[in-house]
Amino acid sequence: MYHINIIAIGKNKDAWIEQGIEHYLTLLKKSARVSLIIIPDIKNSKNLSTEELKKEEARQLQKSLKSGYRVALSDRGRQTTSENFAVVLQQMMSHSDGCDFIIGGIYGLDDSIMQSAQLILSLSPMTMSHRLIRPVLLEQLYRAFSIISGGQYHK
Repeated sequence: MYHINIIAIGKNKDAWIEQGIEHYLTLLKKSARVSLIIIPDIKNSKNLSTEELKKEEARQLQKSLKSGYRVALSDRGRQTTSENFAVVLQQMMSHSDGCDFIIGGIYGLDDSIMQSAQLILSLSPMTMSHRLIRPVLLEQLYRAFSIISGGQYHK
């Protein structure tokens, strides 16, 4: 079974986001092993510049990367349809045992993370909370697996 790691900065503070995450994690159990790895918010981040904070988050993220195939999530990334995302996911599954989806903090990902990724993906051209991206990504993963398997969810 394919292994997907979702590595993100900061604990969720909203119960409704956690409920969405749990819902899609449960649905995805039939298709993949999905791990959600949460990196704690950086301490004393108010004393850091935006660039210093992104660099420190990158250092923490690097420690949790587990797979050779990395997908950085960014509003500057490649935009795609759900159908094309399913094709990309199938290609990833045929070339690797697993992948890491990387979600940055409030200011996004440091360039070092972006440069180490095989794919930079945008889930929307709109700006979204980094915490809200988690259930959106999980829903799109579930939709992609439904497309791949010919399931009814996508219809």
